[in-house]
Amino acid sequence: MRSVAIVTLALIAVSTIGCKSKQDQLAEVYAQLDTMNTQYQKDCMLAPVDVIARSQAKCKAERDAMEPASKKYAALQADIEASKH
Repeated sequence: MRSVAIVTLALIAVSTIGCKSKQDQLAEVYAQLDTMNTQYQKDCMLAPVDVIARSQAKCKAERDAMEPASKKYAALQADIEASKH
């Protein structure tokens, strides 16, 4: 699971480099963040209590993996909002 998160973050970095508009980048980061969040919800929020109790390290790793994408998403949103004014 951790390697999936690392690969996803690498794809975010690679996919945001180039000639894409900030809106396109925002959509890509959102889709990737949504995928990661869906997995987190499944593993860490919706699983049976005993499974959640045993998987705290995994859940922390998934939260940590989402943090850079969340920051990137927020930064892109702020850039888009700033360019509107």
